[in-house]
This record gives sequence, structure tokens and C-alpha cells, in this order.
Amino acid sequence: MTYDEYIAETTKNCMKALADRTNRELENIELIRKILWQEERVTGVISGVCSSMKGKAAENIKGVLFNDLFLNDFNEVGLNMQNVMAYGPEAIDVVARCLALKHININRLIEEERERRRRREAESTRKCSFRV
Repeated sequence: MTYDEYIAETTKNCMKALADRTNRELENIELIRKILWQEERVTGVISGVCSSMKGKAAENIKGVLFNDLFLNDFNEVGLNMQNVMAYGPEAIDVVARCLALKHININRLIEEERERRRRREAESTRKCSFRV
């Protein structure tokens, strides 16, 4: 996967995770950032694996290992490639997903989720009013 693909996939995974949050949780951006960082389906940071298929991480990371933006992000947080690679390709996969969060506008995603809920509620209300 390219780094842009990691960012796009992580964005989709963030939207799935936000759909499971309460309206009250969506009001606290710092809580949401923490939740997304720790959410298995977003970063895989807890288990160390986000790719659903065994062995897929090695294939996924090929597109990021020499990507300038990824390497800049990687170095910016002070990571050492040799140390991370010692944990295998899954570690790079998780790091790429975590670093991708830096490029995602979480506030915009929260607004999109709120709008999705408003539309769903309006549709539900409209359907109920037809039944009367």
C-alpha cells in the first residue's frame, strides 16, 4: 500500500469507529483522538496487527518503506527503523496507520458523523410520520 492508501484506509476505519461512539463522546475531541489511536480497527496498536489477513502486513508496507512523507513522519517522531523492523512487518503496518492519523482531519470526520446521524434521524422521523 502507498502511504496515501494507508491514510485513506485509516480515514475509513476512523469513520467506522466514530459510528460506534456516543454523541457525548463526539463532543470531546481529545477523547476521540485517544480512542482512534487505541482502536484496533484503526491502528492495531493494542494487538500489533491491523491487517486482517496473516502475512498481509509484509505486502502492505512495501509501498511506504521508501515514501518520503512516511519517512519524514517516521523520523519526526524519533523512531528508529531498525528497532521497529525487529518486530516484523506488522510493526511498520501499525506505525504507518498511527502516523496516518496525523494527516486526517478528525474534526471534519466528527462533523461528517454528526451529519450522518442527523440525516438518519430525519429519515426515521419522516418514515414514522408516514405511518400515522
